[in-house]
Amino acid sequence: MSFENAPLLDETERSPSAHDQLRSVVVAKTGPLCESGKWSVIVLAGQRPGIDPLASIFSQESKACVPLLGKPMASWVIETLLATPQIGNIVILAQHREMVGALGLTELIDNDRVTFAKSIGGISQSIANVVGKAPLDWPVLITTADHPLLTVDMVSTFIDGAGISDLAVAAVERRTLLQRYPTSKRTWLKFRGGAYSGANLFALRSCDTLRALELWAQAEQDRKKAFKLFWHFGPRLALRAITRTISFPSALHRAGRKLGLNASLVLLPQAEAAIDVDKISDHEQAELILSQGLQSRPISDAPVKDTLQTVSIFDLDRTLTRRPTYTALLAFMSWHIAPWRLLAAPIIILAMLGYLCGLYSRRRVKEIEHWLLLGDVVERADVVREAKLFAGRLDNHGFLTAGKAAIARDQAAGRRIILATAANQFYSAALAEQLGITEVIATRSVWRDNYLTSKIEGENCYGLSKKQMAASYLEEQGVLRVGAHVRFYSDHISDLPTFEWADEKIAVNPSRKLYDHALGLNWQILFWA
Repeated sequence: MSFENAPLLDETERSPSAHDQLRSVVVAKTGPLCESGKWSVIVLAGQRPGIDPLASIFSQESKACVPLLGKPMASWVIETLLATPQIGNIVILAQHREMVGALGLTELIDNDRVTFAKSIGGISQSIANVVGKAPLDWPVLITTADHPLLTVDMVSTFIDGAGISDLAVAAVERRTLLQRYPTSKRTWLKFRGGAYSGANLFALRSCDTLRALELWAQAEQDRKKAFKLFWHFGPRLALRAITRTISFPSALHRAGRKLGLNASLVLLPQAEAAIDVDKISDHEQAELILSQGLQSRPISDAPVKDTLQTVSIFDLDRTLTRRPTYTALLAFMSWHIAPWRLLAAPIIILAMLGYLCGLYSRRRVKEIEHWLLLGDVVERADVVREAKLFAGRLDNHGFLTAGKAAIARDQAAGRRIILATAANQFYSAALAEQLGITEVIATRSVWRDNYLTSKIEGENCYGLSKKQMAASYLEEQGVLRVGAHVRFYSDHISDLPTFEWADEKIAVNPSRKLYDHALGLNWQILFWA
C-alpha cells in the first residue's frame, strides 16, 4: 500500500461550527475498546497556518517531511511506533494526501496498520473527528511527527505510567534534560517543585476524554503558557499556577476533575523525550544524537530474563493509599470499642512532637499511640472484625485506583506480589487481602494468648529494617536474590535502602526528597490517583 493510494478515514466537509462538531462527538460516545488490548495511535503530521521556518530551510511544505539522516522525520516516529509491542493501528493526520505522500513511508505500511486521515481545522477538531472510530479503537495515544528521537522505551514507559488514567500527559523535568544536554533550549512550564517541558505524548483512555478536546480547542494557543492554559479551568487554579503554589501533577489532576476525568502526569526519565524538532538547532542536535546513538538508557539496564523469578514489592501508606493508615486505624477501632479514649488525642500529638524532637523512636511513638487509643489489650475477635471493616472502608475511597491497577498488571505479567509496610500486621493483612495480595511483610505486634497488646515484636518495618526484612523473607521463601528481579514501589525517601537493593525503582507520588533523589538518578516517577 503506498501513500498515494492509502485510504483517508474521513473527507467530510468541515462543519459550520467546530465546537458543535466536538460536542456532537462527545454526545455520540462512539468507538469500542480495542479487543486486542493494544493502543491505537494518532500521529499529528499536519502543518499549522503559515510557512514553517524549518520546513522552508529544507524546501519542504511540511515539517514532518524534513529529512533527518536521509529520511523524513515522520519516518523515525512511525518506525518506532510499529516496533512498540503495545501499539496497534496508526493513523497519520495531515491536511491533504499529497503532503502525506511526500513523507516517503511506502515500505512501512505494507502491513495495513498505517492509514491516513484528513485534518479539518485545528488539532483538537481533527482528533475528535477520527478518534474512537475504526481503525482507531480505544485507548488512543497521540504523538507528533516532529519527534524523531521517540523510542520504544519512551512509549512503553509512558503507557505503563498512564495506567488507568482517563487522560495522561508526558513531560520531562528540566533537571533530567539539562543534566544530559545542558545547552538544550526548551519552553518550560514552571510549577512548585520544578519546571517541565512537554514530551509530545498524550493518552486518551475513552470517549469521556473528548470533553478535554473541546476545552483544548479553546486553549490550544496557550498550551505553552501555564497561567493562560489553566485559566480555562478557573481563576483559582490559574492563580496557583502563576504563583507556583501548586505542583504540576496536582494542577493537572485538579484540571481533570473539573472535567470529570482522572488526569495524570507521567514524568519520563529519558531526556530526549523533551526534544522535538522545531528549529535548525534542534535538527542539528537530533541528527547528532541519532548518528552517535546517544539516547538515554532504558529504565532497566537489561531486559528481564525469562529464567529470573520476578517480584514486585509495594509500600502501603501513600503508595497504595491516599493517606497514612496507622493512626486512622487506631481511631477507627477506638471509636467502636472505647470511644472515650479519643480524648487522648492531645497526648498523642505531644508524643508525635517528641518523635520529631528526637525524644522518642518511631517504634515507641507507635506503641504509645496504640496504648492510648486501644488500652492494654484487645481481644482477637475484635481486632479481626475491626481490621476487616477498616479495609472495606478503604476499598470504597481510600485506595488509589491506579495503584490497584498496577498490582493487577504486575500479577497478570506473572510477577510475585508482596506488600512491605511499616503498618502493623494485625491490620495490614486485611488491607492486603482487599488489594488481592497474599504475601505481607509488616511490623509485628506482641500477642498475649488471644489478646493484642500495644507492644511491637522485633523491628518496626521501616527504613533499613524494611530492606532487611524483605531480603530475609525472600531467602526464607527460597528465592535467591541473584536469581530474582525485584521491582519496588514507594513514596518516601525513608525507603531508600529498599530502593537501592531493588533492581527496578519506581517512585510513586514521591515526597519532595524522594522526588529530587529519583530525578537525579533517572528513576521512574509515577503520579497515581
